Amino acid sequence: MVTEMKQYQVSIVLATYNSEKFLDRSVSSVLSQTFKDYELFLIDDGSTDKTFEVLFPYLRENDNFKYMRHSNRKHPLSLNAGITNTTGMFITFLDADDEYSPEHIELRVNHMNRNQEIDLLHSPALLADGNEDDFLIPDANDMSKLIHINECIIGGTLFGKREVFMNSGGFKNIYSHDSEFVKRVSVDHKVQRFEYPTYIYHRDNPDSVTSSLRRTS
Repeated sequence: MVTEMKQYQVSIVLATYNSEKFLDRSVSSVLSQTFKDYELFLIDDGSTDKTFEVLFPYLRENDNFKYMRHSNRKHPLSLNAGITNTTGMFITFLDADDEYSPEHIELRVNHMNRNQEIDLLHSPALLADGNEDDFLIPDANDMSKLIHINECIIGGTLFGKREVFMNSGGFKNIYSHDSEFVKRVSVDHKVQRFEYPTYIYHRDNPDSVTSSLRRTS
């Protein structure tokens, strides 16, 4: 049996767990991208809400949307499952409760194509739904201290060549998996902070990183 496996320039991995209230916002921001040669791979990490019911119309109407569900394995391992099932030359991410500005993907594709020595980008985010103090989280290097999220590596902003993710073994199932990943791959790859905050980081989800970690800090 032969099946078509189209290769896209960009694969967007969106892992979700019980985020039905926020999926229209995040998925709509993908559909609004000025750059169109992408696939969206949706990983349902064992949701018990109406996640599939929300996503089904998008899956039916968009051939470049793919969906996979597995038992609850936590966010980093869900991202890894998405990575291994994508086809894009570049891989990037979007948290289920966040969104992209319309030019988010196009800016990064153009920058990577102009600077082919760069392997991986990370960026600050545009912060929504709160005051500056609301975006403080425990420092991965010292959990007794708080650090502003824009001083950290924000996993959703990672945008890189496919081989960076495939050859590195992906993310570890630990706190601050994104910063650990960047530190690890920086040994053999060129990583750059890309100063365009077109990733919109929301905190209106009570289960978001900033909300849940501040409750336990």
